[in-house]
Amino acid sequence: MLHEFVVYLKANPGYDRIMKQIREKYQSLGHLGGTIRLDKITSDEREVLRSLFKKNYLQKSAAFSVEKFIRAFEETKYQGADFEEVLTCYFGEKLSWKKDLRSQYADEKSRYFSEIIAVFNDSPAALWLETVLANKNNAYALLNLKYNEDPEHLKRLLTQVGNGLNRCVAESKKVRLALFASQITKDPHAFDMNRDSGRLLLYALASYYQLDYPKNAQAQMELLYRAGLIYDEVSNYTIGRGIRAFVGDKIHLGWAGFAEAGEPLHISLWNISKIDRVSCFKKRIFVFENPTVFSEIAGILEDRPGSLICSTGNVKVATLLLLDKIVQGGGEIYYSGDFDPEGLLIADKLKKRYGSKLILWHFTPEAYQKIQSKKMISAARLKKLDSIESPELKKLAEVIKKSGYSGYQEMLVDQYRNDIEIL
Repeated sequence: MLHEFVVYLKANPGYDRIMKQIREKYQSLGHLGGTIRLDKITSDEREVLRSLFKKNYLQKSAAFSVEKFIRAFEETKYQGADFEEVLTCYFGEKLSWKKDLRSQYADEKSRYFSEIIAVFNDSPAALWLETVLANKNNAYALLNLKYNEDPEHLKRLLTQVGNGLNRCVAESKKVRLALFASQITKDPHAFDMNRDSGRLLLYALASYYQLDYPKNAQAQMELLYRAGLIYDEVSNYTIGRGIRAFVGDKIHLGWAGFAEAGEPLHISLWNISKIDRVSCFKKRIFVFENPTVFSEIAGILEDRPGSLICSTGNVKVATLLLLDKIVQGGGEIYYSGDFDPEGLLIADKLKKRYGSKLILWHFTPEAYQKIQSKKMISAARLKKLDSIESPELKKLAEVIKKSGYSGYQEMLVDQYRNDIEIL
């Protein structure tokens, strides 16, 4: 990633003056910090600033902190890169600054983090910080930035995050993230994902569970849920039909009532956190990407048995966690979706997650050719099909690329119905 990042920066002349000033600041201060000032901004620089800071720079000059500049890359694929190493590679020489200043800075920084680690006394929080500082990975780049910007503020953040991590590890009970944050910091938004404390908590949890830092909202919510924290439970839901749930050995009467009536049930992350396992009719769950198809099949079944889920496009964490429980209980997933790049990518991710437990239901070139629409797919969207990994979907992806048209699962309702009645 380091080499790729440097190649990207060098390829754009808009970064040239910025990188030179960052080097000058580093050599002067002994660390990444200070303010960058650009006079007579060039068009390339203007475009760089607009892209990084999401605002137009119409004036002739601009000023921004080094910390703000580096943090802007946290929302890109270069997230987590050690910017000191980036500078060294960019200029092709080891960065230098006054020896006495360097030694003093290193001693103060080492003492600073040692004092924080000592407070947590061999807890998961202490182990996390020790590992990050030793391996220079995980939250290392962010810790350096925040230390150089304001050590006292970072100490408060690490105290909050350390206490939060230790509590997550010690307690198995699910709790809403806002309530958890209030208990730890007296601020319900302290661990929101757009705050430094929220990002540091994610880094700490990723380290504890030996995972990479979650780069999208879905992965973040899944990691938090694993740690017992429920975030955005209202909008994160799935829709199920004919699914029974159990708490211990007792059947959940709410889920059972909807299952017996054959009615769809909106299932939130909180609902899922309150149950231990689920069961489906004949240990099969039929998953539909499209809400209209789900509703049509549910209506056809009426009060007859049959277990269904509507994933409504991009699969939410609630859907994944419910499918996890179904698979853990020995269930089998029949997944169906649209025949377009986005539909195949969703199917590919699910296949990667569930393997042989997930059947790609009617995802075949033959089915596609029967329902091919007149809606063309743009070249940019078709390019997405190059990332398909499942051997079962690769052939279909090639057929769709060749034709250039979408296919929609509404046209397969009769086949879905027949399969459900036979299986």
